Amino acid sequence: MKRLKLLLGMIVLAAVLVAAVVYGSPYAPVVAPVMDDIEELWAIEDARQESETPLVTALENNGMPLGYDALENTFYCTLGMGHEDTWPEIHLTAPGAQGVELVFVDDYSYDWCADAIRDSYAYQILAYTDTEYSYTQVVFTSLPIITLSAGQYITPQVDVPADVTISWPGETTVRQTGRAHRRGATSLEMTPKNGFKVEFTRGLGGGKCEIDVPKLGRTDYMTLLSLSIDPLMIRDKLSWDMYNAYMDESRPFGHMEAHFVELFVDNDYHGVYLYMQAYDHDKELAKESREAVMNDSFYRLIDRTNVVVTRPIIRDHETTGYEQFYAPQSETDFQSIRPFIEMLAIEDDAAFCERAMELLDLDSLIRYALFIEACGMMDNEYNNLCIWAHRDGGAVRYAFAPWDLDVSWGVDDGRNSEIWYTFQLFNRLLRTDCGGMMRRRTQEIWQEMRELAFNEANIERLMTQYDQELNNTGAFYRNAVRWMRNTEFLDTYEVFAYAVSRFDMMDRRIEEIAGETFEGRQIEVDFYETLDVGELDAHMSGLE
Repeated sequence: MKRLKLLLGMIVLAAVLVAAVVYGSPYAPVVAPVMDDIEELWAIEDARQESETPLVTALENNGMPLGYDALENTFYCTLGMGHEDTWPEIHLTAPGAQGVELVFVDDYSYDWCADAIRDSYAYQILAYTDTEYSYTQVVFTSLPIITLSAGQYITPQVDVPADVTISWPGETTVRQTGRAHRRGATSLEMTPKNGFKVEFTRGLGGGKCEIDVPKLGRTDYMTLLSLSIDPLMIRDKLSWDMYNAYMDESRPFGHMEAHFVELFVDNDYHGVYLYMQAYDHDKELAKESREAVMNDSFYRLIDRTNVVVTRPIIRDHETTGYEQFYAPQSETDFQSIRPFIEMLAIEDDAAFCERAMELLDLDSLIRYALFIEACGMMDNEYNNLCIWAHRDGGAVRYAFAPWDLDVSWGVDDGRNSEIWYTFQLFNRLLRTDCGGMMRRRTQEIWQEMRELAFNEANIERLMTQYDQELNNTGAFYRNAVRWMRNTEFLDTYEVFAYAVSRFDMMDRRIEEIAGETFEGRQIEVDFYETLDVGELDAHMSGLE
């Protein structure tokens, strides 16, 4: 008798749970396979009115949220890379949709998975209730999907609350509150496709918090670059991939993750973005030591005509300045950069070289200079040059790192691979052969870089990878349609040819520089018109 009562109680409890699932908010109807008889679909339409608005605006695949473009009433489902003719398991549900049934109108399994992804096949889904019906469609992609939901215009520079979802195949789905703003300098004015910076928070309006983010690790923010300057959308990523290939990840500022994603902002498809984060100064300096976190500083040389400055800055030239990113000793601590600026103003070559040998991490400078030279970067000498001031006892030494690598690989110089850009500090060191070893060390480091990354085989491998990530996912075409670009298919040959020609030019130039008869005549040097000490003191006491 007791067992019978217990059984009846379990049945009642099960019924309550079923009712809660069916009628409560967690209810998630499944998108059923295609009906065998097309007349069944017609009968559903005939018995109902077509809804003026979509009945379903949220779908998940195996618990992973899909992106949604409201204007086209289209969902985007990410499946990850590496699919050919066989489809992975697809289990679409509509979380929170009450009283709605869904069924595929088109049978995607008749197509090869790779073809459907590459050519952006759109498969129709019918959603219906007892009285209404509506159609939507789903497109499959291989790229990760990120959605920002702010419910209002996301403004430049000023944060607005936003929910963040990161759907990354093979990774735990991220759902997090945050705040976002549009980022960029000239790109904000040049193109409607803007980048974003997103900070993760403890609830809407809460303080920043660190979370585990796919590929970036534990962090409190992410950056989404619009790739709008480059019509091919690969130059920025190529630059970072090359940087990562020859730098030591264990060293400060020695690595930067960068990945292609597709972005949706308030149910609006925004296209292909580069997902990454800027340097986390604490974490990077901690690679050196905990003392470095407490004592070192980090600055960026910027072109003040193109950059919206939100941090303390002192001027160098009329249009450039040093932006303080990290200085733990004081809110306005430019003391750590002062010896570097004073060194640039030394006119006598012998005195300049003596001071340069004391202050500069020459290997770091050479690697940076050869990197921006090999990548054809016009924007990383008087702008986007990061300077790490490392204090060791009473002395300070300077190492260098890049920032914002979009103007590269011939995008803005007439594609002339023969131009020598490298900045004047490096050129002066080469001309004087500072320490009697500058030219030889430059040749040695270039040979290392050539073997590790800057060679035809590696460039060809990366071009193949980008072709798969952008063409074979259909993402390049979708981005072109969304932003009305003329090029709807990524052709990597332009960048490949530029790179191969550029490396050949570097070989010839550095062989000349390292030659025994070289007297520095092949390198022109414009003397730095930098601040004198009195002006420097004035600027440090009256910061902009």
